[in-house]
Amino acid sequence: MPVNMELAAKLSAFLKDMLDNIRMIYAEKGIEPFKKPLLFSVPGLLILYSVVYVPLGDKVRTRAEELENRQLIASNYTEYEDAKTKLAAYQHRLPLIKDKEEWLNYLMTSTAKIYGIAFDSLSAQTENEIGSFLLVTREVSVTTTYDKFGRWMAEIEKSPIVLRVADATIKKEEGRVGFIKATLKLSTIFPRFGVSEGGK
Repeated sequence: MPVNMELAAKLSAFLKDMLDNIRMIYAEKGIEPFKKPLLFSVPGLLILYSVVYVPLGDKVRTRAEELENRQLIASNYTEYEDAKTKLAAYQHRLPLIKDKEEWLNYLMTSTAKIYGIAFDSLSAQTENEIGSFLLVTREVSVTTTYDKFGRWMAEIEKSPIVLRVADATIKKEEGRVGFIKATLKLSTIFPRFGVSEGGK
């Protein structure tokens, strides 16, 4: 018989004998013989419980909570890093808040100038706060050829900075073949609290 099995068998026999003895003593003499041992052992057990078991239980619970939190963080870390990278890339495509007064005007006039397009009218800039961003919009009216207008639109859409054609209306210019009158509304967004890069 292996040593562990032999020891377990001896311990089991010892406990069985001890319980049998306790039962016999209790049957003969009642609780009286057990009062003194209980009187000394109960306070010791209470002290042991309060000094060892309770603090140990608190530590185990704290460690279990820490482990659970770490597992949660680890499971979401990759998603968090991906989202952080995407957000940083998106923010770098936004113009700087310090340029909000002139950036949209500069983009519209500089690109129109490349194709010899003059503005019939240029509206004042409108600004709307949306969460942590500022939506900036300007409207421009031009009279030009289809070809120049198309190339101008392509130039605007090539901008690495986030830019959106919010609205566009195009009509033929009466009495001038190949010419159009167009009204264009362009919008961009600025981070209200700024980013480290961006551009004009």
